[in-house]
Amino acid sequence: MTNNVALDVAIGLVFIFLLYSLLATTIKETIATTFSLRARMLKKGIVDGMLSDTPNDSRWESILKGIWSYVSEVGHLLIYKPTKKEKDKKLGDKFYDHPLVKNYGSNRIFPTPSYIPTNNFSTVLIDVLKEDFSDKLNDIANFKFNQPSNNTTLVNIAQSLQTSSDANKIKELLEYYAAFYLSNGKAQISNPIIDNDTLQILQLHLRNSIYDIQNFAKKIEDWFDESMDRVSGWYKRQAQFILFIIGIFVAVIFNVDVIEIGTKLSKDKDARDKIVQLSIQAADKYKDDPRIKKPLPNDNGNINSTDSINNTKVFKEYKDQIDSAKNLINGDIQNANNTLALGWLNFGRKRDSSDLLNKTYPYEARSIINNLKKDSTIYSSRDSIARMNSLVLDSLYERHWVKLKVGYVLAATFKGRKFLGFLILAFAVSLGSPFWFDLLNKLVKLRTSGKKEDGTEDDKKTSKAQQQQPVTVNVNTQQTGGEAVG
Repeated sequence: MTNNVALDVAIGLVFIFLLYSLLATTIKETIATTFSLRARMLKKGIVDGMLSDTPNDSRWESILKGIWSYVSEVGHLLIYKPTKKEKDKKLGDKFYDHPLVKNYGSNRIFPTPSYIPTNNFSTVLIDVLKEDFSDKLNDIANFKFNQPSNNTTLVNIAQSLQTSSDANKIKELLEYYAAFYLSNGKAQISNPIIDNDTLQILQLHLRNSIYDIQNFAKKIEDWFDESMDRVSGWYKRQAQFILFIIGIFVAVIFNVDVIEIGTKLSKDKDARDKIVQLSIQAADKYKDDPRIKKPLPNDNGNINSTDSINNTKVFKEYKDQIDSAKNLINGDIQNANNTLALGWLNFGRKRDSSDLLNKTYPYEARSIINNLKKDSTIYSSRDSIARMNSLVLDSLYERHWVKLKVGYVLAATFKGRKFLGFLILAFAVSLGSPFWFDLLNKLVKLRTSGKKEDGTEDDKKTSKAQQQQPVTVNVNTQQTGGEAVG
């Protein structure tokens, strides 16, 4: 077994990154369940990404709009959820109003589905287009009737449209939209639900399907799958951002200063050895943990590969996530923190005790002392002054914990070196627990694959000489049953 200090320090740091990544992942999954982040991202991908125009905003405009969308989503969730008027609904809104899509929502609390089968996407979209065709049948018939090449009556045109195939109905609907879209992308018709960009995509898929409804559905399904790959990238970036923010809070709450931890591990052999042992145990302990599992090859992290949730599953997820967080905090995190003396300890109470008693809260401290003097067991003891001061400080910290504890933490957090240590942990957490688990396994294997230094130097020389000694082969020429002569 190798005894490399740098390797052991690296193993210890990676182990710390893994533990807090697991905790952050648990918190992130709880947030994702509470705020239906997957369902919201799926809806955003369909409504804003597929079935509406792509905005031509600058980079900063996109960032500001993205921040505002997050803020407004949280506000709508906590305060109210506005509903669009029927005349303002677009193709994406109509899609989510369809009964088949609503059926995938789990309940009133989680009405938006987090999963829509690919074949049902094409079915619903085609049905919505057919419904829009029915709503605009008279307008489409009037449009065709007013064409110069028309030589039939309005009634015949309407009847012909109504009895035509589904592919032809969609074709006529899209041509009607295309005829009234101007160069600025605005439609000069009433209640247009299809935006210009989406119109062109639908027309492209319809032409490529040779106006066959089954081929058109297949094109729509392929378009949906490709779009979901892009939406999955959006969700991963959102998850990384959430993990980073959680990482900051976790670092501050547990006082996980990576720079200080690295310094302590490099100098304290006992702490380093204990952390390495915990790391080796963790490599085997968490191998089946779902939080460190990477997406399967046929999954690719697709946001639409998650099953729809129901009440029982939601509450079970909450319970499992809370239990996982508690077990992690009370288990390996507590062991690691105790080994490395992490945390805020007494919040600077020992350092500031004199000022708190004599300058900051002198009158309040004196009042507490007078009350404590009534207890003869405290006042008559040999170490009464020290014990009295300790009890007074406990009382002051309980009464003014915001100013004393939170104030101390905030003041210490924004000191340059410590804040950098917190940022390092946040960046590490944003990489995800699968990354750190794989790296920990590689480092542990590297450490255990070193040459074992068992036995003395003479034993090694003897073993080497035995390996190099030539082998003599004696051929037996005697008769069977006789004594062999060497």
